[in-house]
Amino acid sequence: MRKKIFSVLVLTFLVASLSIAAESGDIVAAKNKPVLSHEEIAQRYDDRAKRMLDKITEEKQMLEDYELHSYYYGREGQDFAAHHEALLHKFEKAAERYKELATIHREMVKRSN
Repeated sequence: MRKKIFSVLVLTFLVASLSIAAESGDIVAAKNKPVLSHEEIAQRYDDRAKRMLDKITEEKQMLEDYELHSYYYGREGQDFAAHHEALLHKFEKAAERYKELATIHREMVKRSN
């Protein structure tokens, strides 16, 4: 009985030590990250907006294919269409937001100059 309790305590201590060590490593890595300029941040948001626009194009193509061949999808077709329309809406909102954020950061660059 004592051996089991001792084993559990030792294992608990080891797991706790490993998790603390992993967290401290994350903190050190976060401190060593370079600080990005507003222009770099704006460029990242532009890149994200472009990816969203690519996804929007893909979703529109899927919905167009569904409209042309809805009989391929059977009973699940309406669920398919609703799901992809929701994704399309989500991607459109995300693209707009990323563009707004890029604009905000570019305005910060102009103000700082």
